[in-house]
Amino acid sequence: MDRPSFLVISFIGLISMVALHLGEVWLEGTALIGVPFFIEWLPLYIAWTVMMLIGLFQRTSQSNNTY
Repeated sequence: MDRPSFLVISFIGLISMVALHLGEVWLEGTALIGVPFFIEWLPLYIAWTVMMLIGLFQRTSQSNNTY
């Protein structure tokens, strides 16, 4: 998979996860910043953010190292 595609998929995944989280908050009527509720979603936020950062940094490092 090329780097721009990886970055787009990572971005779509992160946005989808945020939409699912907000949908769950809306449907259950819970507080958005409740610590126990946010802790459940924290590993997913970290994973998708790291994937996006990998896509960003790999893309810039590849463009800087062209010969």
